[in-house]
Amino acid sequence: MIKGVIFDLDGTTLYTLDDLHHAVNLTMRHFGFPEKTPDEVRAGVGNGFQKLIDAIVPEGTKEEKRKKVGLYYRDIYRENCCIDTKPYEGMKEVLKILQKNGIQLAINSNKSDNTTKILIGKCFPDISFTEVMGAREDIPRKPDPTGAQMILDLMKISKEEALYVGDSDTDMLTGKNAGIRTAGCLWGYRDLKTLKESGADIILSRPEELLNYLNE
Repeated sequence: MIKGVIFDLDGTTLYTLDDLHHAVNLTMRHFGFPEKTPDEVRAGVGNGFQKLIDAIVPEGTKEEKRKKVGLYYRDIYRENCCIDTKPYEGMKEVLKILQKNGIQLAINSNKSDNTTKILIGKCFPDISFTEVMGAREDIPRKPDPTGAQMILDLMKISKEEALYVGDSDTDMLTGKNAGIRTAGCLWGYRDLKTLKESGADIILSRPEELLNYLNE
């Protein structure tokens, strides 16, 4: 029986691409780099802000400059993260039902911890999460399982009693590395092939399908 569900943030609980894209291009313009398309930004989302920047700055950009660009982007995104970001259709209702049914909820993201908490607080003010965990200096980023394992400890449940829900190969690998069953979301930023190849145990086309799965 599933007693706790751990969710990714970008592309899973929240549609964040418009604000990510906006912040990326503000950053690109600031440094005189070519602007990026939404698809180019989407491809880099999921592994933290520096990995995104490393993927989109011009080839040959030195590490010191990439880090400077990354820090600028992090601050610009934090200032602009709540403009167009919103829950996916049906997600609020699903979370409310899970909460009502006594299932613990948590967020595990590679987005910075401060920004993750800002977004969850704004978009899901009526949901009580056991933990909202973004990227922290003392916790390795996903797909390292440390964060997920810490959340299980806070929930006081076993890995067999949990489900890890995400939209990317990073999420599926995080769940696998933690020994947690995984659910891949088709409404997010990766495709079916990526989710299957990274070992998703189940595939969800809409948030409501999560309820059907848990009721089986």
